[in-house]
Amino acid sequence: MKKCLLILLGIALTMIMPLRTFSQDPPAYAITNVTIHHADGSTVSSGKIVWRNGVIESAGADVTVPYDAYEIDGGDSLHVYPGFIDGLGHFGAPDLPSSHERAEDPGNPGYERAGIQPERSSKNHLDFESSDFESAAKQGITTASIGLRGYMLPGKADLFFLNGKKTKDHLYKESTGLQFQFRGAPGGWTNRAYPSTTMGVMARFRQLMYDAEALHDHIHYYASSEGGMPAPTRDEVIESLFDLKKNRIPMFAILDAPEDLERLTILQDEFGFDIVIVSGLGTSYRTDLLIDRNIPVLTSFQMPVKPNWMQDEGSEPSSPEEERFRERQKKAYEDATQNIRRLLDAGVQTGFASAGLSIGNLHERIRGLVEEGGLTESEVLSLLTVNTAEILGIDKKVGKLEEGFKASFSVFTSPLFEEGTEVKKVISNGVIHEF
Repeated sequence: MKKCLLILLGIALTMIMPLRTFSQDPPAYAITNVTIHHADGSTVSSGKIVWRNGVIESAGADVTVPYDAYEIDGGDSLHVYPGFIDGLGHFGAPDLPSSHERAEDPGNPGYERAGIQPERSSKNHLDFESSDFESAAKQGITTASIGLRGYMLPGKADLFFLNGKKTKDHLYKESTGLQFQFRGAPGGWTNRAYPSTTMGVMARFRQLMYDAEALHDHIHYYASSEGGMPAPTRDEVIESLFDLKKNRIPMFAILDAPEDLERLTILQDEFGFDIVIVSGLGTSYRTDLLIDRNIPVLTSFQMPVKPNWMQDEGSEPSSPEEERFRERQKKAYEDATQNIRRLLDAGVQTGFASAGLSIGNLHERIRGLVEEGGLTESEVLSLLTVNTAEILGIDKKVGKLEEGFKASFSVFTSPLFEEGTEVKKVISNGVIHEF
């Protein structure tokens, strides 16, 4: 009798366990009856996408949904786009302190007080409980290189697939770039610390790079010596610059003014590091410099506010002085709106980065690039996907809706460039998020 009960119990467990496993975690997923929009602007009607273990297995119209896939029917009304990629965002990054202690030695403050923190990695400092990650996903962003807020050298950015509070578990690439900006140490006139000016930042950066070269050589020679020289004094901050010095990672230089671009290339000539410009609102004035040095730009999509008189078609200038002012204002507005157009026309490798801007109006800025910025819809989509993926070095696995690529895409209620469209769901690294 006891043996029979054991046999019956074994049979019951055999029948129950596969059902329980399947209900918790289907082996594969499929979304069907959707319009697929590829990064090059081509579309597929009545399309299907199948993914397994976070990777796209097949995508297109003539796709057979495997028997073990959990199917999501789009009902022929939804539009799927490759997940947008943010080249440098600040999602979950701690805010900067509102005040700073007075430096005991303003001419030689500590690293942190001077705004020199290249040893920091975002993965160790982000607030993964922040709502920023969900807010970004609601705009269609599935992948982001995330940096930290700071001053001259805020730290290194790390690349994540955005998955809400679980984003920390979806780290894809460490150290995409070392952040730099011409921003002096914090503090007002009564609480200043070195470096507090642009020239001071350049001088301090030079010293850091020379210190890195000296320490790197000392460590190398000491390791290969037989004890005939003193041990090097290790310095975490200086050692964190080794990757930049050896061109293992690029510098993410956050700047807009063409003058700052020229200053940065002076430093590049001296130390030989690679550069990626972030934001770059005024960099189209020096496309020659960008092309000659093969410097890509991750633009912020920031659009200027159109002057009131330009919005009022019946507005006439009241004087010759106002007419001349309007001419200058119109030229400045057109220069700003055409910045990305000029970068692309010159052949500058260009992608997208939110660069600390509010992400909530991204769709409005996207439409503005088409309506005012002279870009085509396919150009904008490429900026948000394949172009940025190439700049970040992830273009072999991220940015396309193709077999073998990461299952990271967004499902919209209508075409992206239509006003009122919304993200209905996001698939990030294979994980489904409903909104």
